[in-house]
Amino acid sequence: MEKPVSNSRSIAEELRVLFETLTPTERKVGRVLLANYPVAGLETIAQLALRADVSGPTVLRLISKLGFDSYTAFQTSLRDELEIRLQSPLVRHDPAQLQGDSDFLVSYAARITQLMQETVAHLPRVEFDGVVDLLGERKNRIWLLGGRLTDPLAAYLCHHLKVVRADVVHLRGVPSSWADSLVDMGKHDVLVIFDIRRYWDGALHIAEMAAQRKVSVLLFTDQWLSPVSRVARFTLAAHTAGPSGWDTNTPLMLLVDAVIAALNTRQWGAISDRLQEVEAMRARLGEGSSRADE
Repeated sequence: MEKPVSNSRSIAEELRVLFETLTPTERKVGRVLLANYPVAGLETIAQLALRADVSGPTVLRLISKLGFDSYTAFQTSLRDELEIRLQSPLVRHDPAQLQGDSDFLVSYAARITQLMQETVAHLPRVEFDGVVDLLGERKNRIWLLGGRLTDPLAAYLCHHLKVVRADVVHLRGVPSSWADSLVDMGKHDVLVIFDIRRYWDGALHIAEMAAQRKVSVLLFTDQWLSPVSRVARFTLAAHTAGPSGWDTNTPLMLLVDAVIAALNTRQWGAISDRLQEVEAMRARLGEGSSRADE
């Protein structure tokens, strides 16, 4: 029986959730799939087994654990997923969605709440903890980059990080200008990238170049996984398929706020000392309580 594609969960996400329960050889297949997702899964069983240096039956055992009765069903779902990843809002829009509800706002809020719950339910805690730990490590310099619709999230996270720690930079401008920053990056740098469908090539290019320089790449993306996940050290995937046909950034904002809250909770001693200094400087500069939004 073929497993249906769900808007709430991708095969890559299921694989990441199952990863710690897999055998060592099954993990080898999983790593190959995630490293070139979803293209690697569209190869034959023999090709995928050769890539992972395992046997064909090992590939089929992993496919079975992912909930598929056959490799054909697995590949069919991958192809459906690939189509979903590339869809524009024009294609995704369904005039029947949320129409006829007596209270549109309540119905919309219920759907967004569901997306946030799905985001939390399917997010491996090791990924979340890894992001918080890297952002909290004082020796690391942090760079943040977002796309056309996610750059405000990168700016929001940057603002909070600058308050609680040093060496935080929000990358702006055109891709050609990023070379000035890339040349300064090294093993003690962290590049945070926001990338949701339809994914932009510039994000993958800078991520690959940064990874080659031993930079730790952190990715905020959707459940279909940006290609940046191939080189990301940690990935936080949000469920973003909004009821109007447009993807929503609200679940991504949830993850950003959760990271900020966890960072403050775990490092409050060092952060509180810095905040006291910052507040004292603001008072001397005449800002005092004039910034009511902070």
